[in-house]
Amino acid sequence: MVKLYQNIDMNGVQVQNENRKDSQFWNEGKFNNFVKPHLPENATDMTFVEMGSNAGMFLKMAIDHGFKNAVGFEKDKTPVRIGNQYRDEIGYNYKLFKHTLGGQFGDPGTFNIDKVPVSDVTLMSTFHYYIDINSWLKYIHRLKYKTRRVVIISRTVRFRHWKALSDIGNVRKYFKDWKESKYVSQLSEEMKKVDSSPRNIWSISFNSPLERIAIEDIKTESEDDSMYIAIQKLAEEINQGDIKDIQDTDYYKAWIKRKQGRWPLKFTNNFVTNKYNMMMSIKDNGLMDPLIVGKNNKLYDGGHRLAVMKALGYKSVIVQWV
Repeated sequence: MVKLYQNIDMNGVQVQNENRKDSQFWNEGKFNNFVKPHLPENATDMTFVEMGSNAGMFLKMAIDHGFKNAVGFEKDKTPVRIGNQYRDEIGYNYKLFKHTLGGQFGDPGTFNIDKVPVSDVTLMSTFHYYIDINSWLKYIHRLKYKTRRVVIISRTVRFRHWKALSDIGNVRKYFKDWKESKYVSQLSEEMKKVDSSPRNIWSISFNSPLERIAIEDIKTESEDDSMYIAIQKLAEEINQGDIKDIQDTDYYKAWIKRKQGRWPLKFTNNFVTNKYNMMMSIKDNGLMDPLIVGKNNKLYDGGHRLAVMKALGYKSVIVQWV
């Protein structure tokens, strides 16, 4: 009988401690009390990322809340294996990967934030204080431009000088360049007395400079521009799975015409292939970087990304202002 940290309802799987099953501090109770207060009421088009997902219960609950996409990362192989099996059994579409974010003695881990989709919410539930301080600081530095909001669930644990600190004061210091959104304190002593497995946890969220705006509000090149039309058509073809050879597309032909005599053919071929692969990756894995938008919502960078998001049916997108 396999035992997991989370209460996954699947044959052959049990939680580590049966008394946690219906607790307000574990499993569904933990999500409802300490995560949900930080989530947007309407999560249409939005992406949820979780670090330290165990078997992916909170990824499922994020999809149930209305998030379009959910992606999780967990360091232990058993919960990842069982979590993915459970996901497939219930017919959900969230993703759960085995990766580690740092560790003892300078271990860099296998996690690569560049391969994580840009998200609306990133959750770290009783997670961050297991990470070495160097990996932690590098991660949150990059995270500022990979998520709109971070949610931390924490508790006071024994001090380790080489690990990230867990107390509320230091968590606020780590995110001093962000804007604090909401703090959810510990549940009442009365609730703890009647709970089957009480614990002293709290949660806090911070907002980054990223924003989500309506796609129709973004100002792009003229829709009569031939290259703009070619990009839009390529995105539609990618969405419909109609492309057999990129060199047969109007997009490729438009770039050949535009760069003839200016770029070597090999350079043009590489450029087009890279753009195509990037757009395919967005379809399969999500948007990896926010669009760059300036004054009056003018698009400075991200035309290909925007085209794919439109073709996939998104009505809004995450942007970084410059």
